[in-house]
Amino acid sequence: MGIIGLMLLVLLGFWIQGQIYEENVEVWEEGIDISDPLSRISSIDMLNEKTREAAVLFLRIAEDQGLEVMITETYRTQERQDYLYEQGRTRSGQVVTWTRNSQHTKRNAFDIAKNVRGEEYSDKEFFRKAAEIGEMIGLEAGYFWGDGKQDMPHFQMNRFGRIYYPEGYE
Repeated sequence: MGIIGLMLLVLLGFWIQGQIYEENVEVWEEGIDISDPLSRISSIDMLNEKTREAAVLFLRIAEDQGLEVMITETYRTQERQDYLYEQGRTRSGQVVTWTRNSQHTKRNAFDIAKNVRGEEYSDKEFFRKAAEIGEMIGLEAGYFWGDGKQDMPHFQMNRFGRIYYPEGYE
């Protein structure tokens, strides 16, 4: 009886979390044009609360360490994720993603670039330092992914992840 009760409690928690998420979607979309499902969205306001908090902390620490970071993409519609997945497969261009099931579509991820014209994606040291900051505060950095899935600009907050505030940051 105890295990069944615990399982029901966990399921209830997931259901409540889903209801809260659905209520907040409308708030996130206010003032942001998402009429084109293929458009790139870079507003951190489109991230869920925990990922947005981590992104703000990440940007503060990066700035304090002299890294010129810009967020290039946050939330993606499933249509955009599918479109990106098709690139280099059924549509011409270089492959840019290895999955149709991205954390971007769940509002748990953001991508960055170096905010220096002409060096947006070429500075591997920049991405290494950014990845170290991300991992230090509880983000998962695509920079450290193996098996041919490295994604240097990508950061995500895992569902049960926690944000860690270094000394001097609140």
